[in-house]
Amino acid sequence: MDKFEIDLYPLLFWYNYFSMFEGFIKKIVLISRLCWDDWRFRHLLFLVSTVLVVILYGYYFGTFDQASHIPFLKKSVDPTLYPNDHFFDLRSTHYSFFWLFFAPMIKIHFLEISMFVVHLLVTYLTFWAIWSLSITLFKNPLTSFITTIAFIFPHIGFSGFPLFEFSLLNRTFALPFELFALNYYLKKQELRTFFILGLIYNIHVISVNFFMVMICFDVLLRIRKYGLFFLVKTIALFILGALPVLVWKFGNSGIDIRVHYEWFDLLNRSTFFHLFNFISLKNIQVIFISLNGIASLCLFFIFSRGLHEEKHQVSRNFIYAGICVLLVQFISTYAFPSTIIIQSQISRIGILISSFSYFYVAYYVASLFRKSTENKAIVMFAALIFTLLPTLFLITYCFENKITSKYLAYVATGIITIFFSTILITIYSVNLWSPGFYIYPRQSTFTEMQIWARDNTPKNAIFITPPEKWWMYETEWRVLSERSSVSTISELLEAAFDPTYISYWRPRFEAVAPGAIKQFDGNPFANLNITKNAYNSLHKEDIMNISHAYNASYVLVEKPTRYRLPIAYQNEEYIMYKIK
Repeated sequence: MDKFEIDLYPLLFWYNYFSMFEGFIKKIVLISRLCWDDWRFRHLLFLVSTVLVVILYGYYFGTFDQASHIPFLKKSVDPTLYPNDHFFDLRSTHYSFFWLFFAPMIKIHFLEISMFVVHLLVTYLTFWAIWSLSITLFKNPLTSFITTIAFIFPHIGFSGFPLFEFSLLNRTFALPFELFALNYYLKKQELRTFFILGLIYNIHVISVNFFMVMICFDVLLRIRKYGLFFLVKTIALFILGALPVLVWKFGNSGIDIRVHYEWFDLLNRSTFFHLFNFISLKNIQVIFISLNGIASLCLFFIFSRGLHEEKHQVSRNFIYAGICVLLVQFISTYAFPSTIIIQSQISRIGILISSFSYFYVAYYVASLFRKSTENKAIVMFAALIFTLLPTLFLITYCFENKITSKYLAYVATGIITIFFSTILITIYSVNLWSPGFYIYPRQSTFTEMQIWARDNTPKNAIFITPPEKWWMYETEWRVLSERSSVSTISELLEAAFDPTYISYWRPRFEAVAPGAIKQFDGNPFANLNITKNAYNSLHKEDIMNISHAYNASYVLVEKPTRYRLPIAYQNEEYIMYKIK
């Protein structure tokens, strides 16, 4: 190959890259029409979208929020596990019947498979609900197809979470049914809406509250149309559906509107800063999340203007309700952190705000396709799919009119693709994105130590373990070991629902990670590192004191940390010591 051919090779690559856009609009329109006309193609679209979500997001068992749900479930099946571990008293703060359905699966050793199957099913149903909601809003096959494709990729707005997640939770199970209920409301089938939401209230209280706030806000704004009797009737129907969990909740406790400043301060500085705060000079990620949330609002109002049908006014009322909820969160964070507001994590309504915005973004992109403005359509379609951040899509939209030729469109699309790749590499490097396929727990040297503890120690054994060992893709100690730990940082996920737990947790955590709490500043990455360093600073005398205070029989340390204690087991990265 001579020099001329070597220089020509990159040009051939880019030519092939851009040539795939030739006839792109016609192909998209044809596929969308097939999905509209034939239910088999439509459900194939949902199935392919589901598979792509699992590939893109990954699937994990026993990590993140499941760090508490799985041990809670195991405890409910075998009460002899984790004896005298007060962490399991927090099970009563979860008013949901969801996990009880998986109790029989543990007994027949089918838990992991059954959870994965349900995860696939609810992801599939969520795409079906997205398609249906788009049809109701716009009655256009191209818009519904583009909307479905768009939601395969995450879009980050307020609260920093995407619509889909990488594991099965009660909130992910509830989502498709909540979206179907919202669709029924837009189709003016209100009684069905409220009854479905009432039933799903038994699965996930917090997320249903968001949908109820949006719908009731719209009803109150149009109370002259509906009438007071209608509101009473629908609320009664909701209560009927939600009656089991309401009896459970109010039979155990009421609503706490008091302020627990110490509890809120600890949650705010440890693991929940991004959920409570909108402005921070110390934590840039909070400003980043807020800007993208504001951008998603801008996108909604830009692309919903000019749409005057009643259903679009209802959509605007939903967004207004979401804004009001975020304002309540703002006041609660900076002025009056009422317990019930903090427990409800109401800023998560931002996920719905951002998601609803993208329905209208997809409608706008589809309108470019219908107008045969191919250059703009290609760029904005690429921006819809690949700009994971609403801010980037908004910037692309601002420069849309500058795209006057297909060559500029190709260049802009290439730039968007490069940005997309850069973002993926960045979030991968900081372990915010780690695609993988783990129906069973991801194997590591840490999970090996958990399995050893489960198979070689009595059920009442208490362990001193690295308290920072938990994250989005890290299995927490209690999940596989089925043994108690003196204290871990992941317990704060559940302490968020019970202020009284802090008085139990704090001294134990101070013992295993001395001085760490004082250094917490709201950055979760830094906090995990601070906790790790504090734990590794412990001396043998500290270990013996913790053992005596909390009746611990074993201590797990990460190499090269070593103590002069009998070694019970070790592998490449960890040593398990037996404390006499």
